[in-house]
Parts: sequence; C-alpha cells; structure tokens
Amino acid sequence: MFRVRNLKIWRRLYIQWILLLWGLLLISADSTYCPGACFCPSLTKNVYCSRKNLPVIPNGIPADTTQLNLNDNPFSETTLERSNFSFYTRLEQLFLKGCGIEYVSLDTFADLPKLKWLDLSKNRLKSIDDYTLRGLTLEHLFLNDNPGIQLSKNAFGGLRTTGLYIHECAISNLAIEVFKPLNGTLKALWIDKNKIESFGIEWLYLFRKLSHVRLGNNPFHCNCEIAWLFTFYHKDQNNQNKIPSKEEPSCRSPPNVRGKDFGTLTEDDFACQLPVFKNVDLIFEESVGKLTCLAGGDPVPTIHWIKPDNTSETYHPKTNLVHKQDNEGVMYISNPHSVSNVRYQCIASNPAGNVTLSLNVFWPTHYPRDVGIPDTPKPEKPQTFKPTTPSPTPPDKAEESHFKTVFQKPKPGGSGKEKDKIYVINATKAGMSMERRVTPPDQSSDYTVVDIIGAVVGTFVLTLIACVVIFHIFYRHHEKIFRDHSPTLSEKSPHVRSLAPAEKLLLQNNQV
Repeated sequence: MFRVRNLKIWRRLYIQWILLLWGLLLISADSTYCPGACFCPSLTKNVYCSRKNLPVIPNGIPADTTQLNLNDNPFSETTLERSNFSFYTRLEQLFLKGCGIEYVSLDTFADLPKLKWLDLSKNRLKSIDDYTLRGLTLEHLFLNDNPGIQLSKNAFGGLRTTGLYIHECAISNLAIEVFKPLNGTLKALWIDKNKIESFGIEWLYLFRKLSHVRLGNNPFHCNCEIAWLFTFYHKDQNNQNKIPSKEEPSCRSPPNVRGKDFGTLTEDDFACQLPVFKNVDLIFEESVGKLTCLAGGDPVPTIHWIKPDNTSETYHPKTNLVHKQDNEGVMYISNPHSVSNVRYQCIASNPAGNVTLSLNVFWPTHYPRDVGIPDTPKPEKPQTFKPTTPSPTPPDKAEESHFKTVFQKPKPGGSGKEKDKIYVINATKAGMSMERRVTPPDQSSDYTVVDIIGAVVGTFVLTLIACVVIFHIFYRHHEKIFRDHSPTLSEKSPHVRSLAPAEKLLLQNNQV
C-alpha cells in the first residue's frame, strides 16, 4: 500500500518536471527567435525592423517583445487593425513612423495594457476618430508630421498621456474640447509649426496646467483676441520657462507687427478695430424683400439682423476663409404689405464693440408696369447706397444711423418681377437729417434698324434743304447789294431821264 502511494507521488512529480522543462524550452525559443529581416539584440527583448522595405508586419516576432520598431516601411495595408498587435501583449514601446498609415481602427491597441510609447508620426493619417485610443495610459503619443489630420471632438476620449506631439500637421483650427479628456494627465504639448492664427482665452486653463508647451512658428494674428497669450507668456517668468526661447511665439499679422516676437511687443500692440459698415443694400419686390448688410473689422464682426418683432437672425464669420475681414448678413422678408412702415436693425459686433444701423423701411404701394427692357441690354452696375461710416463708439453707447431709399429699375434684363423692383434710401445721423433720392431712369422703348436708318436719312434731307434755303437767301441778298452799288447808269441818272423810251430800252439791254 505504501509503495503504491509513493509511486503515484513520483509519477506526479515526474509529469510536473516534464511540463516545467517544456515551458522553459518554449520561453527560451521565443526569446532567441528573431525574424530574418529584423535585428534582435541579445539579452534584450527589443526587435528592430526599421527601413527593411517590409510591406506588412513580419511573422515570428517573439511574444514577449517589449520594444518593436517598424519605422519607415512601406506597408501595403494602410489601415491598422486590432489583430495586428493582439499577440504582443507585453509591448511597452511601439514605433510605426513613416509607414504610410492612413487610418487607425477603433481599439487597435486595446490588447497592449503596458504600452507607454506610441509613435504614429510622419504617416498619412486622415483623422483620429472618437475613442480610437481609449484604454491606453501613455507617456508619449506622437502624431506629428501628418499634414491635414483631423481630430474629432473625442479623439482622445478614454486616453491618458503625459506628452502629446502634434506639430507640423498643417492644422489651422484646433478646438479646446479635443484636449479636455486629457485634463489632469497632460504635461507636455507640442503644437508648433502649424497654421494656427489664434487661441481663445479658454485655452488659458490648459496652458497653466502644462509644464512644457511649444507654440512657435504659427502665423498668429496679434489682435486683442490673443492679448491674453502675450500676458501669459510675457509677465510670468515661470510661463516663459514653459515655452523655450527658440520656440517663442511671433506675429504674422497685422502688418505693423509682422515678423515680431512676443518678447519685442507691448500690450498696446494687441488691439482690435471697431466694426465699420461698408455697404447696405435694400431690394424690394411685390412679394419679397432682400436686405443685405456688409461690415468689416478686426476681428471679423458677427452680423445680427433685428426684426420689428424683436426676433433676430445671426450671421457668424466663416472660419474657412483665409485673411477675410468682412462679413455679410443677407435677410429675406416675405409679406411686405402686412405693414407700411417698419424698422430693421443691423448690428455688427466684435470684441472691440458694437455698431448699430437702423433702417426705416417704407414699402412702396405702386409698382410700375410695362417697363421696356431691351432683349440684350448692356450690363450695368446695380445702384446701391453706401452709408457714411459711423464714428467708433464703445459697446454701451453704440451710434445709430437711419436709412430709407427709393429707386426703380436697378438691373435691366431680369425676369418679369425684377423689372418692378423698387429701392429706397433716406439717412438720419446724429440729429442731422439728410435725404438722398435716386430718380428712376426714363422709360425707353426699343428701336429697330429701319427706325434708325429712317432717322438718319430724314436728318440728312432736312439738313440739305436747310442748306439750299440758306444759300438762296444769301445769294439774293448779295445780288441786291451788288446792283445797288453798281457804277452803271440807271433810270435815276439825269442822262437817262432825257432819253426817249426806245433809247432807254436799248440802253437797258446793253447793260444786261
């Protein structure tokens, strides 16, 4: 009985030793094996496969690899999937720079809980979608040198990282909401060498939390909107340490500060310009009205149309236009005959203040009919009224100007309704009344070629007749003068009176 029990124990121990040795052999094999195109230094768990012209991730990479370098390989498949890395659960550093990657699928790195370094720089990444990198706790995330990359609002949702590098990506618009998931973990942020023109003051909270930030080589527009960044950088020595001197922010515009670093500027250099109205255009038809308000300023103003019932329409500046300084608000009105006299207000506002333009609109009660418009008219510039620019005023004392106008036939060659358009302009400013009325052009009818030829021929004939009459009158007058002053004999001469009638007749014939 005792022997049987000992035999079972020894058999169990023997099997355990065999399994243990087999496991050690497998681990040893995994640690020493290296793909043929790669380099695996001894006594390390690193695999270097960079610049090997590999179209895919090579097979045979040891499962216990902690650092995998695949930089500068032209991958034929440009989308990364979760299956590409699910076997390498011990990875701490993954380098995929310059591999032509365009898209990273959701949870691609979800099986890499120990990952600390992730380098996706110098690829062709088009976007980072929501929660793509969730679950990772990184020390450094490199997304730089991906021109045109788009970061969704929750691109970093579920991610924790202390360093984020997105420089040289040609980014022009960067929303602060993108970085909110990183609050509390992010310490270093590189967003230099992009196309960012301005940061809103909401970025101040994030910059204060950082220990290192790079903003240089961005085309900053140095007006009052970015004055907070100048104060943040210039007045606090600790903040200057956050931004390296070689990466000091500088101004691209406006022209008076172009090319100057923040260290050479003062607070007065960061100024905004009050909005200025550049054009107001009113076009009314029988069933619809079109009100256009154009204003400029620095920064570009927002346009608000205030209706008589105190409702409003807002027109924000378009952010996708480069160096645009004007904004236009176009509002259409229906049922114009519901009221005879109404007031509309156009308000242009920016951080420098507000400017208000009030318009008393008198809807015309009569619209001309049968207005002759040539079939092929010569294009002419639409008649508009450009109001006098109001003097700058603070937001709480915005100046008001009043306009009212009337003119007809603004644009020939239009549709039937366009022929009956009526425009009106009347201005009142600062207590002074001024009225400007544009007289409607005379009605004109069409002329045919026959009419034109008849007019030319008639004019020629009348001119010829007038010349003949004038010549005849001139000739008769000249003949009479010649006869009265001629030295020849006449009946009044004493010699002639003594002649006989027959002799007088003979004398006259001789004279003739």
